[in-house]
Amino acid sequence: MVNCKSQIITDRALYRTCVYPLAIFMGFTLVLAFGGEAIKWDHPDAAWWQRAPEMLLYPLQTIVCGLWLWHVRKEMQWDWAWRPCLLAIPFGLVGIGLWMIPYFAGWIPDTGNGFMPEKVFGEGSALTLAEYAMRFVRAAVIVAFAEELFWRGFLMRWCIDRDFPQHVAIGTHSWPAYGVTTAAFMLIHNPADWGGAFIYGSLTYLLVIKTKRITPAIVMHGVANAVMGICAISFNLPHLW
Repeated sequence: MVNCKSQIITDRALYRTCVYPLAIFMGFTLVLAFGGEAIKWDHPDAAWWQRAPEMLLYPLQTIVCGLWLWHVRKEMQWDWAWRPCLLAIPFGLVGIGLWMIPYFAGWIPDTGNGFMPEKVFGEGSALTLAEYAMRFVRAAVIVAFAEELFWRGFLMRWCIDRDFPQHVAIGTHSWPAYGVTTAAFMLIHNPADWGGAFIYGSLTYLLVIKTKRITPAIVMHGVANAVMGICAISFNLPHLW
């Protein structure tokens, strides 16, 4: 990995590592959102991927995004260090804990649209377990990398210098950067989650400007999403994720 304190990456590398992963991820999300009903065929003779196209698109999304992240790994501008990443753990626990309060309190009702592969493949089947495993990889690894590389590696810096965002030091504070990244992070989630997303996005911003690194934000996001997934399964709250 490129050391973010000693080297400025190129404009091309910035987009390849910080913009394209989320663009690829969102491409699959848009296909499901706007084309899912066209693919779906709720019929006894339909294949499982026709009855539940998300069970095919989610793993594909995870694999394709993961392959791209691996492909550009040597171009990434981030810096690993133990102490900042350990600090990210309580940030992630507090952020997701506050986010989940409305779900545990029953303020956000279960719409029946949560992630439930057992309804497609049956309880305890190998495919059900595989879907859950891929879901955890998607949430705790792929989403954590794709989103934080974009929000903190690109958008925060772009808000400060639109012409040469790669010249802006990671973790540089500006109120427009805080406002834009936090608002954008909120808007890609459901309206019911906007309160939690605002608090979580603010905590992530604070962590990045404190540590001057992207990696803690990725760790924070991974911890938060892993805890969310565990709670969704343990407390039968599939609409959490």
